[in-house]
Amino acid sequence: MNNFDDLDFQNEAEENFGESTPNQNIEDEISRITKSFDELNTIVDSESLEEIINLYFEDNQFEKALEYIDILLKYYPYSTEAYYKKALILDNIGEYEEALFYFDKALLLDPNDSEIYLNQGIAFDNSGNYQQALNSYNKALELEPENIEALFNMGLTYERLEQFSDAIECFMRVVNFDPNFKDAYYELGYCNDFLDLLDDSLEAYNKHLELAPLNYNAWYNKGIVLNRKGKFLKAIESYEMSLAIREKFAPAWYNCGNAYASLGRVHRAIDCYKKSISLKPNDSYAYHNIANAYEELGEYENAIEYYSRSIDLDPHFCDSFCGRGNCFFNLDKFEDALSDYNSAVLLCKDYSDIWYSKADTEVALKKYHEAMNSYEMLLDLDGSNSDAWYDYGSVLLELKKYDEALTAFEKASIYNPNWAEPYYEMSKIHFVLSEFEEGLMMLEKGFDINPKDRFTYEFQKDWKKILDFLMGR
Repeated sequence: MNNFDDLDFQNEAEENFGESTPNQNIEDEISRITKSFDELNTIVDSESLEEIINLYFEDNQFEKALEYIDILLKYYPYSTEAYYKKALILDNIGEYEEALFYFDKALLLDPNDSEIYLNQGIAFDNSGNYQQALNSYNKALELEPENIEALFNMGLTYERLEQFSDAIECFMRVVNFDPNFKDAYYELGYCNDFLDLLDDSLEAYNKHLELAPLNYNAWYNKGIVLNRKGKFLKAIESYEMSLAIREKFAPAWYNCGNAYASLGRVHRAIDCYKKSISLKPNDSYAYHNIANAYEELGEYENAIEYYSRSIDLDPHFCDSFCGRGNCFFNLDKFEDALSDYNSAVLLCKDYSDIWYSKADTEVALKKYHEAMNSYEMLLDLDGSNSDAWYDYGSVLLELKKYDEALTAFEKASIYNPNWAEPYYEMSKIHFVLSEFEEGLMMLEKGFDINPKDRFTYEFQKDWKKILDFLMGR
């Protein structure tokens, strides 16, 4: 398994018939075998039929193989091998339930064959019956404790169940029996990555790559792990190795772009994302990341173009609406920005940052009542955000809701006790309400936090000096 493309593991059913190689003269070969008997009148020997079955199977002519299996069963109805081979063929063509029926028949005749249990387990796994697959693998291992194929496939089943610690145990047993079993190292890399055991994951991928240096998926996954460790240059090297083996591998281009973006090499990141899009043109995330990069560069028009393409591909992509809204805001296109923020909050109503951006835009448009509602939604989600309480207080002050504004600024001072500005705002409100003593108290609290703001005054004759200071905040 890996983050984008699954590693292709050969099905055990195929391996039991030997390596699959096309036979150009298959019909001539079968004619040679069948020349010695007449199906209708002569009892045929099982070895000849098995040879025909193998030839058709190796040539992927599964229906023909099944036809001859049935002939074999007609003459040899108690043949364990015939039921077993029929089960293998059915498993190969996706007829899992029927395959399981014939595995059971084979096991009734020979309950001590570990290979039958192994392949029964694979059929259970293919049909999504993971617990039954584990039972079959356990029976195979009871009969043959060092059956590494059973251990390996058991590990894959544990992976599908997301029981990664159990999977790791299986794969470790595999490599203890066979230190050159490259696919087990690959799966160890994947499982350890999932459990955030990143050093163990890297070690496993490195061992796999010693044995299979041309596996582009392994180089790619190693890059993912290095990226997670913050080793972005090393991650880029791994992605580039993956791309050297398979240039047209969109996920590697995409994640290489992410690594370059993390290093601040924004133009190179854009190049990688665009290469990814050329291979996977419907990837809304790649368009979104290009837009992010252009936004970071301050190229807002370009960013808007790519955010729009991302939204066209995925109209439910909340972050793209938010990003495009930010660009419109920076271009002072506040109505367009508000439209995008409204779309974003419909998609992600529990995303506090969007409510904040929406509220700020409504303030810019002097839509104070709407801004007040947006700040309230934001504070329901993030009640300890001192900046949000301060901005909410400023809107309430604009609406002359003085008591509520005082409460908001007090909250801001509680959540950020080293911030003088909320005290200055509370002082201002108290003066507006002719509560001069309270106003001076708040002013002094602000001065205590920010001594550089302090100036000497006598309230009765310097009140204008005080108001000029407060109003200039």
